[in-house]
Amino acid sequence: MDKRLAGISKDKLSETITAYLFLAPTIILWLIWFFYPTVQSFFISFQDFNYINPAKNHFVGLGNYVKLFRDTYFYLAFKNSAILVFFVVPLQSFIALVVAIVLNSGIKLRNLFRTIYYVPYVISPIAVATVFMYLFVQDTAIVKFLSIFGLKNVTWFADMDQALAFIAIIYVWQQIGFYMVVYLGGLQTIPAETYESSVIDGATSFKKFIYITLPMLKPVTFFVLTYGMINAFQIFDQVAAVARSSTLGSPAGATSTLVTFLYLQSFRYMEMGYGSASAVVLFLCIFIIALIQKRLTGHDEI
Repeated sequence: MDKRLAGISKDKLSETITAYLFLAPTIILWLIWFFYPTVQSFFISFQDFNYINPAKNHFVGLGNYVKLFRDTYFYLAFKNSAILVFFVVPLQSFIALVVAIVLNSGIKLRNLFRTIYYVPYVISPIAVATVFMYLFVQDTAIVKFLSIFGLKNVTWFADMDQALAFIAIIYVWQQIGFYMVVYLGGLQTIPAETYESSVIDGATSFKKFIYITLPMLKPVTFFVLTYGMINAFQIFDQVAAVARSSTLGSPAGATSTLVTFLYLQSFRYMEMGYGSASAVVLFLCIFIIALIQKRLTGHDEI
């Protein structure tokens, strides 16, 4: 009996060692490319740090954070990021869910439509933004049509009032396909018997959606909202495409985000300590909102 137990222990030990060996490359890369830079950025945020002249680097304590929260450009970038996150994420999640439900209903050519919706996600954001810039120029068909609803007939990406909305439109259009696929995967895990039982009980399509589909998609929705929020906070390529040769955030900071702010401070103005402080604030924003979403969606076990 003891020999058999010893044999089982050896097998488990062998499996554990094998598992760690397979995980080792990923863990090592994560430590090198994520954990170490994150820790380094945290320490740099307490310094006056410049790669060009490292001899003058020195500790400034909370100086960068004090300066950050007195910077009107930081508040503008923070406001724009918050608008994008709280507008873009719910909108793209809702549209993706609706499209996924329609495609999951068994319509004809659903594989073709699924491909059509997903293709924008794999296209370069710079290329997408460039094409949209031609579509949203003053007096084009789309801009004239939207002006019927009270919007200005102007070049959207050059207008202070509509430039951020232009970024949001591009981003939502490109991201829907990915979240649609995620929701499709979630919908296909819901047992058909559950819907059949509800039909016998006289449930309408609306009630099936409210009492079956939405509750059983909670884990998927949590992922979609959290991942979508993280990505929306990191919008950069579309802003860079709109700015072109101008300063990031053009026109006049209307499209500035936390990521463009930290990029400018760190690599354009070479204030790495100041840029790292804004990166830490960005990390904390994402972390706190993720915790709130986790609590609201009832996923304390994740």
